[in-house]
Amino acid sequence: MDCVTFKVNGEEFTVGSDVSSTTTLLEYLRTRLELRGTKYMCLEGGCGACIVSVVKCPGLNPEAVNSCLVSVTSCQGWEVTTIEHVGNRLKGYHPLQTTLAESNGSQCGYCSPGWVMSMYSGMVVDLSSSRPGSRRPGPGRPGPVVGG
Repeated sequence: MDCVTFKVNGEEFTVGSDVSSTTTLLEYLRTRLELRGTKYMCLEGGCGACIVSVVKCPGLNPEAVNSCLVSVTSCQGWEVTTIEHVGNRLKGYHPLQTTLAESNGSQCGYCSPGWVMSMYSGMVVDLSSSRPGSRRPGPGRPGPVVGG
């Protein structure tokens, strides 16, 4: 395979010999695409500051991925969503972001984007489900909810 093609926030990108196989997805997002909402800290996958939401194959559920542990050349066919796409000052914040802020759910805020992306990846919306334990939107649980 000469090139690796993937999407970031709905936009398609292709990398090839112009990118080293040691370039992480985190590094690519921050330096090449200038998406600096995804943070770096431990670079070992332990802190969660670098989490992005990824659909690895069409039809699969999104999953939280530590972008510091993934080579960008292994992202063939992936759909990557970063914090910039989830919500921001210009287009408005996602309910996860507003709930976190309103509930004093962060300290300095540096790793908050990773927290949001982890929760965002695990969101389950199944309003037609009658299975026990399914959760529906309601007071204090606007729109999509975590769990399910």
